[in-house]
Amino acid sequence: MYCVYRDGQVMSSLRPLWEQAEESLRSAIGLALQRIDHELRTEPRRKGESRPDGVRILFAAPLAVLFTVDEEKKLVRVQRVWVFAARSGKRDRAA
Repeated sequence: MYCVYRDGQVMSSLRPLWEQAEESLRSAIGLALQRIDHELRTEPRRKGESRPDGVRILFAAPLAVLFTVDEEKKLVRVQRVWVFAARSGKRDRAA
């Protein structure tokens, strides 16, 4: 079992959106954070997609996170979290 760590600076990027969001988006964000934590607590190196320099990306609509895994400490460090939105005819992109 791994510990998932997000510092306040990482989470502060969601604050403006959260404050202006309707209840349905707030609920979706909360559920996505729970799903992300659950996914990253077990076998995080198998979750999401790999990126350069040991970074991985995981999508749990409407959120995406970049994270690294410290196997020795059994620690997942979330480096960035953001809301992404689907655009018609295009792939999901960061909003």
